[in-house]
Amino acid sequence: MIGEFPIVTFDTSAHNRLVDDGPRSEPILAGIRSGLWFRFAGLSIEELVACSDPTDREALFTSCRRLQSGPSECLLPSNLLIEQQVLGHFNDPATFNWKTVNVRWGDCERAICDPEFFADEQVSKEQREFQSERTKLGKRQFVSLRPKLQSIFEAHGEQSPTTFRPAISRLENSGGSSLWAVAQRFYDLVTKADTDEATVKELMRVCPPFRALVYAMFIPWYNTAVRDYLTGEKLDASSNDLFMSVYLPYCDKFVTNDGGQEKALREVAVVANLDTEILSYEHFCASFLVTV
Repeated sequence: MIGEFPIVTFDTSAHNRLVDDGPRSEPILAGIRSGLWFRFAGLSIEELVACSDPTDREALFTSCRRLQSGPSECLLPSNLLIEQQVLGHFNDPATFNWKTVNVRWGDCERAICDPEFFADEQVSKEQREFQSERTKLGKRQFVSLRPKLQSIFEAHGEQSPTTFRPAISRLENSGGSSLWAVAQRFYDLVTKADTDEATVKELMRVCPPFRALVYAMFIPWYNTAVRDYLTGEKLDASSNDLFMSVYLPYCDKFVTNDGGQEKALREVAVVANLDTEILSYEHFCASFLVTV
């Protein structure tokens, strides 16, 4: 919370729903501006810019400006946010505090205020291509891994896990080398160093945004390579849905209109030990006594 204001962040799907509901959204906008602090996720802003229809983009950023008229701020895109956290730890691990690392995106806050911000077609096209490539990440690498993991379960006479939490717990209890390898990859991508396991374990412990991201990257591992396809709970969230995990520690309420993302991020919040409440758009609106 910031003072007495609970902090709320919208996924891109919630921004779209707010616009799609038209006049029915007025009580929601009024409620947010009067009783909540709105934290824009930089990744959502990038996705809104990528919207291909200029009229729809205009409506989306008009809505963002209305949200901005209440207490609000914007956080960096997910990759830059994690970069700042990693650099903060790399440069001074002894005094590192994730809450004091500046991840505010002031340039974006000022840009949203500009009614012409959405209008650059070339920027929109470039962002659309970038987002399209990003959505292809995360699943392909696990397709070839599935036969290997399934054969291990069979060799030990065990069933495949049917939910994410016992699957990730089992991975951790077996030494967690895959977990630390993912954490090291994110760390080394920023620092260009050959990080040791102890360093990333410590960052995982003290930096919730980094911890949430690492756990989120194992949702496709569970969904594609580990779970029993017949009885296992499906967690089919896209890459961008999962990159939104970095914003969870920065808000009290994370709102999405995507059921798959909602389920996946709830699992991430539990295993990463976050207090964030993951809400469907309908559930969030119900708090304002509005039927949508």
